[in-house]
Amino acid sequence: MFLRRFSSFTAPLKRADKWDLPDLEKLPGGFRGKVYNRRDWKEHISRNTDIFAKEEAQKPKPQIKLPPPGWRKDKSLPLYMRQKYALKEKAAQMDLTKTKKLSRQAIEGIRVLHSKYPDELPSYKLAEFFQVPVLAVAKILKSKWTPKPHERAAKERKWEERGKELRRKIFLENQLEKFFEAKEQELGLELPYFFKQELRDFANLHGFNDLEDQFYHLNEIRVKREKEAPALKLEDDI
Repeated sequence: MFLRRFSSFTAPLKRADKWDLPDLEKLPGGFRGKVYNRRDWKEHISRNTDIFAKEEAQKPKPQIKLPPPGWRKDKSLPLYMRQKYALKEKAAQMDLTKTKKLSRQAIEGIRVLHSKYPDELPSYKLAEFFQVPVLAVAKILKSKWTPKPHERAAKERKWEERGKELRRKIFLENQLEKFFEAKEQELGLELPYFFKQELRDFANLHGFNDLEDQFYHLNEIRVKREKEAPALKLEDDI
């Protein structure tokens, strides 16, 4: 009598050669993965603003549990409960979806305007102008904190460096746009996006010194690939 031996070895699973992915174009607001840089993101936002606004409107807003009615007349409530209920009433009246963080310059501007024109510009008018809650303006006016001289100097140096970097980027982008327009007229075709992005990255790292050589180097690669593409297609057909 022969015993059949069963091996514990199992054949490896075949690797999937086809993936069933969802239609990314049908996702709410389009496919965010198509955004490559800040400019594309701004264009994507401008095209899909209505969709994003609808998505935000459909999101459930957090509900604040209101204090019991007539709590102010209840003399038996302890002080901490009165403070808690008062804060809940204020939070219910505030639209927290429209709050924003003010810059140091804006905070100092609120203080200066209120000190010069206390009657003409009360807290609620300043809140409307700066688009912040009245409670935020009240806290700013109540606070007496001012930066120390070395802190103010460090902040000014920081903003000066940011301004220089911003001006450099704007100048670089303007020069690149002129360069792209000239090369498109020279070649008689529109440069592909990734072609421009490669040149833009090169200019950010090395400047404009060797940008012309880099352009012709990339263009030679592009022409070579276009010549090889029909031959590869012919081999596939055979």
